[in-house]
Formats: sequence, structure tokens, C-alpha cells
Amino acid sequence: MRKLFYLILIVSIVIGISTSCEKHIKHNFTISLDIAKGDSSIIYLSKREGGEMVNYDSAQLIKGIGTITGTIEMPEFYYLKVKDTRTYFRLFVEAGDIVVQADMDDPKNPVISGSLSHDSFEAYNDSLKELNEQTSLLSKQYGVAHKNNDTVRMAEIEEEYNLIEGEKTDYLIKYAVNNNDNVVSAFLALSNSYKLDLEDLDIIVGSFNPSIDSSSYVKKLKNHLATLKRTAVGQPFVDFALDSPEGIPIPLSSITNSNYVLVEFWASWCGPCRAENPNIVLAYNKFHDKGFDIVGVSFDKDHDKWVEAIKEDSLNWTHVSDLKYWSCAAAELYAIKSIPQNILIDPDGIIIEKNLRGQELQDKLAELLGPVEN
Repeated sequence: MRKLFYLILIVSIVIGISTSCEKHIKHNFTISLDIAKGDSSIIYLSKREGGEMVNYDSAQLIKGIGTITGTIEMPEFYYLKVKDTRTYFRLFVEAGDIVVQADMDDPKNPVISGSLSHDSFEAYNDSLKELNEQTSLLSKQYGVAHKNNDTVRMAEIEEEYNLIEGEKTDYLIKYAVNNNDNVVSAFLALSNSYKLDLEDLDIIVGSFNPSIDSSSYVKKLKNHLATLKRTAVGQPFVDFALDSPEGIPIPLSSITNSNYVLVEFWASWCGPCRAENPNIVLAYNKFHDKGFDIVGVSFDKDHDKWVEAIKEDSLNWTHVSDLKYWSCAAAELYAIKSIPQNILIDPDGIIIEKNLRGQELQDKLAELLGPVEN
């Protein structure tokens, strides 16, 4: 459906591409801050890395006025975070003079000028405003339906929600391909990479103009794509070894052997993961004796909460973790950007399915191992 459109675009892009031998040059930037009611606050220039906020620079405001300066090679997405508060302002930093005018009482509506990348970012968000409002309304309606245990309405809302999310994903792909020389496209694709399948991501990355190759977002997307291809359905599983709750290293290869093995990526703090656990427990209890096993890979940081969740949910299979949250080594090997996710490995060590949920998991195991007698 999308293929012909993308093929035409990519051919036209490739024809116009020329190689570049430019050196990576860093340029100066200045961020002039004018924060109403900011008084003598400290403002941090921060980035989110590995699920954590990292501060790179700061400015002490005097009567709400301050300046942050630095050098930058390619535009990058940052936060201006007010110390000891939950207030922050988002912006794309690039070379040049950037002015940020904001109000501590209205942090969601700063006026930012001097960054063309930021202008592009805001224009993209504005174009999705109507769809975002629709999904927000559906989320509220889902909460009401869930409270009333109205499963029929919940299913209807889920279907509507997924259709709108599909529209948003299609729009993202078209935007990235049409703006293939804009770092904002790479940032948006990376931020939403968990929504993109292998084919779509391959199209986006393949369309990028060489002029943005040095962007960290492009590099991360290329690495992500390579990992997805290496761990796609039909490929041999990639081995890893993480510690059990008792601190004993357990290689994945020690579990696979002659069984079908589901590698389940989850965490005690992940609501959707915990909601899916009863279905996985059912599958394990039904098919374990027929040759089915599970390895739970946790994205937890807190050992005790991890162990408590295993016990509470009756997850009576092998569990491993390095307690590194989103920086889990196994997650990097399998390009896991959201949870819950899983992969199913056959007795020959080949990945045969991904992200089996609910009845799909039960049906697939029955197909592979035979139905279970009541």
C-alpha cells in the first residue's frame, strides 16, 4: 500500500544525492533566557539519555534573565529544566542566537525564536494536534469504560485508538521521507521507532540525505535498524547472559536447547506487562510439559520490586536482569524500545515470531505443540 509511494520518493532522492567530504565542524550557539517569574532560578540545559535526565550546562537567572552558550555540530533536542521544580521548556538547539521567552506559570507555551529546527518541530506537532486530541479523548473514555467493566466499549475504543495511531505513524513516515535533510525528521523517527516496523524504518533511514549523517539521531537509527535486521523473524537468536535474582549468570542458550522458548521483556513497574502476565502464566501452565519454556528479561532497577512482582504474578519460570532499566544489555541486542515485547525461538534456535499477545500466543503454541486436552 505504501510501497509504490515510497519507491517513487526514494528514487527521486537518490538521484539528487551527492557525496560530501566536509569535516564535522562545531558552531557556536547562544540561548538568551527571559523567564517571567524566574527571578534567581537556576536553569539546566539537559538531555534525556538512557531514560535519565543528564545536565550539560546551566545558567543563574538574574531577575529572570540569563544566558547559556556552547558549541554544537548538528541540531539537538534539549530541555531547559528549572532547578528544584518540575518546570521545563523543550527546544531544539542549533548554531546561532536563540531566544527563549517563557512564563513559570505557563511552561507549555514558551516563545522560542532563532532555531529553524525548533520551528520545524513545533510545526510537526501542530499538524498532529487534532489527532492527538482524539487519542486523548479516547484514553479518557477508556478509563471510564474500564471503571464500569464495559469490555465491549473498551474493545471498540482500542480499535478506534489503534486506527488513529496508525494515521499518526503514516504521517510520520511521509514527513521523514519528504524532509530527509532535516535532523528533526531523524529525531522524530527515533523517538517513535517503537511504532515503526522493519520495512518502514528501512524506508526512512534509506531516504536520509548524507548531509545529516553525523547526527546522533541518524547514527542511532542506523544501529537500531541493523539490530532489527539481525534479530528479525527467520534469524538465529542472539545469545546473552544476565543474572538471576540470586545473582547467578544465566545464558539464554542454556534455556533454549530442544524447547520452544519465549523471551519476555517486561518490568515490575510496567502496567501493560503486569496485565499480560496472567495470559503468559496460562500459556506456561498449559504448554510447559509439551516443550515450552519462558525466560523473563526485566527492565527493573530495584531488585526487591522485581522479585516481589515475580512472586505476586506467579511467574514460575527463569528470570534474568542486569537491573539497568532501559539500558538493559539484552534490550540493546534485540532493539527493544518499549515493553511488553517478546520473541519466540524454535528448537533450532531460530526466531519464528515476535510480540505474541493474548489468544495469539495460545493459538501459536497449540499450532506448534498440539492442543492441550481438557
